[in-house]
Amino acid sequence: MVTIRDVAEHAGVSVSTVSHAISGKRPISQVTRQRIFQAIEQLGYEPNPAARALRTKSTGVIGFFAFDITEVFAARIIHGVERIVREKNCFLLFTSGVGFNYDLAHGIDFLRKRRVDGIIIAYGVRQEISPKTFDLSNIPLVTINTFVDLTIPSLHPDDFQGGKEAALHLVSKQARHPAMIAGPENRLASKERLLGFQKGLEECGMPFDASERVMYGDFGAESGSYCFDALLKACPDLDAVFCANDYMAAGAINRAITSGISIPQDMHIIGYDDREFAAFWPIPITTFAQPLEYMGELGATMLFERIDGHNPEPSMIKLAPTLIARQSS
Repeated sequence: MVTIRDVAEHAGVSVSTVSHAISGKRPISQVTRQRIFQAIEQLGYEPNPAARALRTKSTGVIGFFAFDITEVFAARIIHGVERIVREKNCFLLFTSGVGFNYDLAHGIDFLRKRRVDGIIIAYGVRQEISPKTFDLSNIPLVTINTFVDLTIPSLHPDDFQGGKEAALHLVSKQARHPAMIAGPENRLASKERLLGFQKGLEECGMPFDASERVMYGDFGAESGSYCFDALLKACPDLDAVFCANDYMAAGAINRAITSGISIPQDMHIIGYDDREFAAFWPIPITTFAQPLEYMGELGATMLFERIDGHNPEPSMIKLAPTLIARQSS
């Protein structure tokens, strides 16, 4: 069995230097670090998590709670989190709201009882959670797409900026009479995308009557179709539609095609979220990609800083989406 002493001898350094390189808790030159990890790979050394737990009172396990870990957004965030967790030679323990009837308190309690070193909460549905929902004491915590209070570091997609960029993109395509198919009025992401869209049009000097030019769907393709129909009837001059997600954009595009409307010649339609199907729709959908994997990486990095005792001022960080221009606009 390969030991840490074997790694040290192979790399020509002390045992403590190998230990510091693995834990990442003390600065080591890049050359030395590279030599140590090459030795680890060549010898097939695997740190003993049980020994580390006894030595440091750390389990080396990070808890991750998501609304639904099978949902693509959560899966992409997890991918980013896992990359950082692996670099730290730690392990990731997942649990899902589905298993606890979406009861966050029970999910957090499940992770605490397994003595995780820290927890990342990443709800698939953006929402605010009362700090009274669970015990925040004595455990480092970071949230993604979820707001608890200003004492907890949090990462969020910048939906307002995305909505604003949607407006600017449509105006750049010579759209003069745009409208929006928003999501449910009680969803924060939909609200912010609408507010950003209105702000972008305002900055371009374009009048926009939300009472006539906004329809509310349920984020499903069928609602995109009937909302598009309603906009055509309410706004005869309609020449562009921003949809709050790709499913509704897909439904709107389908309805436009069956109505004999040419896209993008007569109508620009854009979506949001860059779902997998968006690039392969009959008319590929212009959309906005959210930096989900990067959010996972950054969230995990912030959590390890707190675990290591580096507690910068808690902050709310917003990350802007990226426009993916395709044939629908």
